[in-house]
Amino acid sequence: MITIHKNENTAANGPETPSRYTWINLVDPRPEEIERALALGFLGGEFIEHALDQHECPRIEFDDECTIVVIRAPYIETRQGEERRSTVPIGIILARSVVTTICRVNDAAIQSRLHTCVQPACLFRIEQQLCQIFKEISLLFMRYLKEISAEIQELEHDLADTRSNEDLKLLLNLQKTVTYFHSALKTNDFIIDRIMRKGLSLGTGTKLSFTEDEIDGLDYALTETRQGIYMSKIFTEVLTSIANVYSSIISNSVNQIMKVLTSLTVIIMIPTFITSFYGMNIELPFQHDATAISIVSGIGVITTAGIILIMKLRKIL
Repeated sequence: MITIHKNENTAANGPETPSRYTWINLVDPRPEEIERALALGFLGGEFIEHALDQHECPRIEFDDECTIVVIRAPYIETRQGEERRSTVPIGIILARSVVTTICRVNDAAIQSRLHTCVQPACLFRIEQQLCQIFKEISLLFMRYLKEISAEIQELEHDLADTRSNEDLKLLLNLQKTVTYFHSALKTNDFIIDRIMRKGLSLGTGTKLSFTEDEIDGLDYALTETRQGIYMSKIFTEVLTSIANVYSSIISNSVNQIMKVLTSLTVIIMIPTFITSFYGMNIELPFQHDATAISIVSGIGVITTAGIILIMKLRKIL
């Protein structure tokens, strides 16, 4: 899908030239849409390929006419009918008056955040649009991290009551999500910090000129990103702690079950031994006595009660 946003000074009907477009948004583009974008803006074909690579790391790269800034954004991934959070690269190609954003997945939350950049100020200044994109992506990370915080609390409550395979799957998914988020936020932090310290150029030529408000916007995005890093680190430690406690609880439960079963085996073994002994076809005490069965049963009960008492005193049972 390709979306082209015009600024207010663009004529309603006119030729599609780069000067008349300020933002080209490519979402999971088809080959013909990529060709159209290449015709509208000064884009490097290899830059588009980089942005569409699922495993592309955040970075900044230049060529003669344009610059690509790659950051990672959170999105909802669906696999085998199950939804989970992951991250995807977003390429921002800057070329003269044209900004091109490229994302390989059509995620509603990402597109909603990006479309907040369709404002007059953003559509006239590349710097403003770049700052707004950084800000919206960092806020999206924070939104998902707050949702993860609520899910962790719910998971702790569930694990305190029951321990099912579904809880284990949720714990694993949360651990993977937080790991992906932490890695993406760390690299996004590096990109934003580098732009704030060293600035950014369009290709090998014009250097972008950020206003004081735009610097404040970058600083806000950097602050939110670092807060996200802090939160994801805490969540990682919390989830690791939950996993360790969960493993300890399961191990302790298994030990308790084995302890009870072993104790019952010992207890049952005593009357079994006595009755088996009196079942032998040899001369035995009390075998001619009419009350022999009562005597043998009494011995079994007394012996069993003694064993149970000893186990209780030694806290074995």
